[in-house]
Amino acid sequence: MDRTRIGFIGCGGVAQQHFKGIATFEDVEIAAFCDLNTELAQETAGNYGGKPYTESAAMYAEEQLDAVYIILPPFAHGPAEFAAIERNLPFFVEKPVGCDLGVLKEIASAVSQSRLITAAGYMTRYRQSVAEAKKTLADDPAVMAIGGWIGGAPGMTAPIHNWWVVKERSGGQLVEQTTHTVDLTRYLLGEAVEVQAASARGFITHIPTYTNDDASLVTVRFRSGAIATFYSSCAADAGGDSKGVHLNIYARRHTLEFSGWDQSVVIHTAGESEPRTIKGEPDIFQVEDRAFIDAVRSGDSSGILCDYADGFRTTQLTLAANEAMRTHRAVALPY
Repeated sequence: MDRTRIGFIGCGGVAQQHFKGIATFEDVEIAAFCDLNTELAQETAGNYGGKPYTESAAMYAEEQLDAVYIILPPFAHGPAEFAAIERNLPFFVEKPVGCDLGVLKEIASAVSQSRLITAAGYMTRYRQSVAEAKKTLADDPAVMAIGGWIGGAPGMTAPIHNWWVVKERSGGQLVEQTTHTVDLTRYLLGEAVEVQAASARGFITHIPTYTNDDASLVTVRFRSGAIATFYSSCAADAGGDSKGVHLNIYARRHTLEFSGWDQSVVIHTAGESEPRTIKGEPDIFQVEDRAFIDAVRSGDSSGILCDYADGFRTTQLTLAANEAMRTHRAVALPY
């Protein structure tokens, strides 16, 4: 295969993170950029080469692509994925894979039938800290996990403001942001079988369109017997020590403390006086993208650590938590 020709649907902030790494791959050509924002599509094409589009249908029709990246807000998923499947085109989709469970089930079924190479953007799985944690927990299974994502409300001028603060469009903070912590826990503890949840609302009042939960607590029971609690809040504008991303995992002989967006980990071992520390990589998007591109080029998807089906299951868990918040009842998961 010559240079792998890829197209992007969505050129926003997360997409820009992918561009930086992929632009260094000598075996890849970014051939097309699609975004509803005409200026952004044109600017991105000017920076990286390739042709700008404002309609994905036109990009699909005019370009001869080997793969496509779908980097869209949660509410916008569906047409881009179905078009890729129809063309038998491998695709990478950023997390979360969407927020409409019915649409996501249809995509997951179509992907399964097509046997396409796919990837979902849970880049944390590719970190060395996570690889070491998975190895540790294979011999000493987790009993409990506690983690989440604490931050403030997005500013009124933030590009994501128009959709992120509307739960019907973003899925809420758990679905759109804390999803990374949920996915990491699934990856290390296995599949969930039941979820319960509670939420707080009414504290963020300065954003007229705001319908998100201000905070939520989610309790999950796993098939292994382990349990986990996930906390989320976008009402902590003052920050403090609790601000940010954390996940603690407790096993019989080990305690693992993940912290920060880069998921550095400190591993405490019973009987050892000094813990091990593994720092997170700064270029994790590039690592993730390399795995996907290599799979497209070789046809071997074994290096992809999260495909569409796996990303769907994480999103399904967070959407089940939303249902538990709404109904005040435990929700069983189909595993």
